[in-house]
Amino acid sequence: MFAHYDLWLALFIAVTLIALWLLWKFAPRVLQLLGERVSEPQTKFVALVLLFLGGLASVAGSEAVLPAYLVGMVLAPTFLRDRELPNRMRVVAFTILTPFYFLKGGSLVEAHAVASAAGLILLYLAVKMLTKFIGILPLTRYFAFEPREGMYTTLLMSTGLTFGSISALFGLTNHIIDQAQYTILVTAVIGSAVVPTLIAQKWFMPKNRTVIERGAERVIAIPEPLEPIPARER
Repeated sequence: MFAHYDLWLALFIAVTLIALWLLWKFAPRVLQLLGERVSEPQTKFVALVLLFLGGLASVAGSEAVLPAYLVGMVLAPTFLRDRELPNRMRVVAFTILTPFYFLKGGSLVEAHAVASAAGLILLYLAVKMLTKFIGILPLTRYFAFEPREGMYTTLLMSTGLTFGSISALFGLTNHIIDQAQYTILVTAVIGSAVVPTLIAQKWFMPKNRTVIERGAERVIAIPEPLEPIPARER
């Protein structure tokens, strides 16, 4: 809806589609040839692809993180076969990239806007959680989840932080919304990441069950959280 429809956008779409096809076709072989060396060539290769597509997205007036979602989906089978590579990528992302992003996003929040629009923030939070409940809870009933587990799953799937904050920051950067509106949206998004998780962990944590197998049916045991072992018993 808010994209700049010009030659840059067309170039970005074309290059992204070609890059995704090449990654799907050749990335597993390339990563295998690069090997797991101390210099981390595999991690550098994935980072190079992400930075190139992200930079092109920014030039085209889109959001730099969108190609990352697509690249992640294309490389998902490769990451499933090689567990170490996504772990190394995760270390880089959470230690370097993510903190700077959220520091930037948080620095744009106006404290007085949070206080003056608390009611509106709660309303947005309720709407966000309600729409997630409508989309998820009926599916847990359809797939025969136990009520407690169905509610636990629904609450955890009701959280949202990354894409909501990205959308709000995109709107502020492109002057679609102002800073006060950005503050309201981001605060509601942060609430949607915290509130459902706290409720799920406090009141709907699944209890331990024995695994039962009847023919083709299998019930998976979900253990309760383990209590820490006292030092004298270790």
